[in-house]
Formats: sequence, C-alpha cells, structure tokens
Amino acid sequence: MKRIYLTLISLVVLFTTLSISSCSKSDDDNSGGSYASSSIEGTWYLKSEKWYRWKNGQPDLSNVTSTKSYGDYANDRVWTIKKSGSNYILTQKSSGQEKEYTLTSVGYNEYKKGNDKFAIKSVTAKSLEVGYYDNFYKDDESQKEYGIYTFMK
Repeated sequence: MKRIYLTLISLVVLFTTLSISSCSKSDDDNSGGSYASSSIEGTWYLKSEKWYRWKNGQPDLSNVTSTKSYGDYANDRVWTIKKSGSNYILTQKSSGQEKEYTLTSVGYNEYKKGNDKFAIKSVTAKSLEVGYYDNFYKDDESQKEYGIYTFMK
C-alpha cells in the first residue's frame, strides 16, 4: 500500500511540474531576433543628448561638445521605429518637421541611416540609449561627431 501511495504522489508531482513548465511564456514572438533589436519598435521621446568630438578614428569621450536635456514626453524630438522586412523605418519629428529614413542593419544592433550610423547601447521596455555616429560613412574626419541619445517610452 505504501508503494502505491508513493507512486501516486510521484506521478502527481511529475504531472504538476510538467504542466507548470509547459505553461510558461518563455517563447519569444520575435522570430528568433535579439531582445534589443526587437524592442526598438515603438515611439521614443528624446530625454537627453550628449555630443563628443571625433579623434584618431573614434569618439573622444573626454571632449564633450554639447549637452541637451528635454522634458518628459516633450514633442521636441520623437523617433517612431517600425519593422519593415529586414530593415526598420525611422520617422524623426523635430521642431515641427517630420522626416522618414530607412535603417539598414550593418552589424549586431548597428544600423546605417544615409551617411550616419547608430548602435543600440541599451534598451528596456521604457528606455533606449543609442550611440549616434554623425557622418560615419564620409571620408572627411573633421565632420565626424559621436552622440549619445537617451530616449524614454
């Protein structure tokens, strides 16, 4: 009798364990993409930006050229990002103007926009930090600058 009781208890525990693990929502709905790249979609409000000079082929983080902060959910600068095939469409709103760009992937979480490139530094459900390489694909190094944009959703 004890053996039957222990077998039944073992089966109940096994069944409970399997049913709990099979109900978990660990599957991603992003077709295998990384969390960071799938989470950039949406409307982002610019919170702050900081720009640096370009020196010896890379950003000089000791040389800040400008710093700006924006109010929460201010419409000063808004990015709307939508997936389009293997690319993204970026709609930038700034000072009442709206422009649309195609973002082409050039590496892990790095995208090309015209002569500019940006890399996703971090992304959460509520914040996005982007490293922005101004005129990255131009040969004139004196024009290159590096910005760090911080957005909120």
